[in-house]
Amino acid sequence: MGRRLAVAAPQPGYASRLALYLKEREPETEVAAFTHADTLTLYLQDSPGADLLVVQQSMLDDVRRALPSGTRIVVLVEGGASGEYEGLPAIGQYQPLPRLAAEIRRYTAAAPAVQREGAEVWTVYSAGGGAGKTTLALNLARQAAERGYSVMYLNLEALSGAGLLFGAGETDGLSRLLYELTAHPASAETRIRGLGARSSAIGAGYLDAADHPAELLAMTPERLEALIDALRRHGGFDLIVADPDGGFAGWQQRLLELSARICWIAADDAQLLRKTDLMLREWDGRLTDLPARSTLVLNKSLAEPSADATRLSGGAPWHTLPFVPQWKRVADMSALLGAPAFSGGVDRLLDRLGYARPGERTEPRNPSQREIGYPSSRSSGRSPGDGELRERPIAAGGGYR
Repeated sequence: MGRRLAVAAPQPGYASRLALYLKEREPETEVAAFTHADTLTLYLQDSPGADLLVVQQSMLDDVRRALPSGTRIVVLVEGGASGEYEGLPAIGQYQPLPRLAAEIRRYTAAAPAVQREGAEVWTVYSAGGGAGKTTLALNLARQAAERGYSVMYLNLEALSGAGLLFGAGETDGLSRLLYELTAHPASAETRIRGLGARSSAIGAGYLDAADHPAELLAMTPERLEALIDALRRHGGFDLIVADPDGGFAGWQQRLLELSARICWIAADDAQLLRKTDLMLREWDGRLTDLPARSTLVLNKSLAEPSADATRLSGGAPWHTLPFVPQWKRVADMSALLGAPAFSGGVDRLLDRLGYARPGERTEPRNPSQREIGYPSSRSSGRSPGDGELRERPIAAGGGYR
């Protein structure tokens, strides 16, 4: 038996549509919808109860007094952003349906449930600086989150500029989490559950690089695996986008072994293509099934890939991302998010890798195609549904940007 989730809102169309969407996203979860407080109360008292109750604020007082002890509550608030309501966690009621479901997912992830496969790990890798590795990783995380997936951006660089995008955060967040995983596992679990709820410019959870480069220099395969395993088990994420330095250390090899997808990003530059070629040859000798998990991404593209790029891919197609002239000089990191042409390229990459928009499905590729650039397909498509849940006198537009 999976989780039990109850959704309560006085608007029948809202409650039923939200419950249906949550059930489609999480087939192993039992979801019940209610529009009257007395019916919900009977359900909570006569059945084994719910692991999580998502209740609209107008119904809260009516059901709160009759709730069995230990029932976890999340309040749907009509106005304002997500946060707190009367001491309880709160979610904005009127927002795009995939985002609403993703926020609920973060709370259901903390409830006991049957064991299931954890988040997929994607690693964005580069053989040299200036290829656009971090820009691609950030945009992948942002646009997957916009599609309704619960996403974690994990920066594993020794020196990172991505912190400029997230602002002043917790000092040594990565360092402290790595320490707590060993010394205080319960504290680490609590910290991880809060990562997805952190407000960020990319609309996804994030863990920025440690302030001290020595932390990454001292990373071991065992510590890296413990970190990824904890994020998978406790974070409630669909996807973890890892952004490491390029290199051949043991922990980097373990990260690539754990990755369902590896995006090798390069620019159409003779030196960078040569470095990428050497890196691929080295890793191909160390890792099993590397071609099936790899996608070559050619960034800053102005035309068809050069002969050098075509030779490197063995004739398989590169995924191209456009050159963005405005990025030649960037004074604000937020400028790297949302450029229309680049976002379009990232959208196509997400489709290719199996993270289609809700309501769509990416057809699996032939698993026998093992050339670089032909990634193995996901075992299943994603669930349907989009738009914004609204039930007001005047309908308002919703959906995706």
